[in-house]
Formats: sequence, C-alpha cells, structure tokens
Amino acid sequence: MVSGNQIYNTNLDGWLTVRLSKKQTLIPDHEKSGVYGIKCHKCHEIYVGQTSRNLKSRYQEHIRYIKNNDPRSAYALHILSNRHEYGNINDTITLLKRINTPVLLLPYEQMYMQSLHHNNELIPEQHPNEHNPMFELLQRKHLTSQPT
Repeated sequence: MVSGNQIYNTNLDGWLTVRLSKKQTLIPDHEKSGVYGIKCHKCHEIYVGQTSRNLKSRYQEHIRYIKNNDPRSAYALHILSNRHEYGNINDTITLLKRINTPVLLLPYEQMYMQSLHHNNELIPEQHPNEHNPMFELLQRKHLTSQPT
C-alpha cells in the first residue's frame, strides 16, 4: 500500500513495515554530461563531441560559433562550409553515452567517432584518430556475439 512518500509492506509474519521511498527525479539528457552526437539538419551526418558540462551549454557554444561565422568546432565548420542548416536542440543533439568520469570522455568519444566513420555517418570535417586495432577487435567481437 502506498501513502504519500511512504510505502507500507506487510511481511510474512503480519508485521507492518514502513519504508520511505525516494522520489527519483529524471534528469533531461540536455542537463547531463558525456559523449554526444549532433546531427546535421540537411545531410544527416553526425558530429561527435564530449563534454564534462551539460549538453545544453555545449550545444549553445556550437550555435554561437555558427552565428559568429567562427569554424572553431568541426560541426560549425561543416555547417558554415556547406551552407547547411542546424536544427533545434531537441531534434539535433543526442546523448550517446552519459559519462561522469572525465578520464573516460576521450576514449568513448573516439570509439563513437570510429564507429560512425566506419558506417560513413561521421561528418567529413571530423576525422577519427589513426586506425585503432583495439576498436576493430571490439567491433568484431560485438558483431560475432550478436544473436542471429
């Protein structure tokens, strides 16, 4: 039985126990940090980035670069060079992996870049680092371990 924030349980012996439930607040993805993808509104190719701040702040920086004709990020360069359009935050940016440990941001960013590059979905202005044998090994293992 539930009453307010309290949950009442009756155990096998008939004793009434009270447990306070924690109200879980769902945090929107735009308020989280981690590895993200921004999809070009026109060509649908994806830019991969990482941030230890919230995604909304980082997205606003990319848009500011575009509005100021400043190709500081590969995403801004892509939009400006190709005269493509950027979309609104809800339709454009996706949290690919929530990460709260800063040291893991770069490896996960590289992994997503490699994966999108392999599938020809990465914007051409962004290049993954040199060929990564570890990524290839993980990708092969993942592909062969999937149920058919």
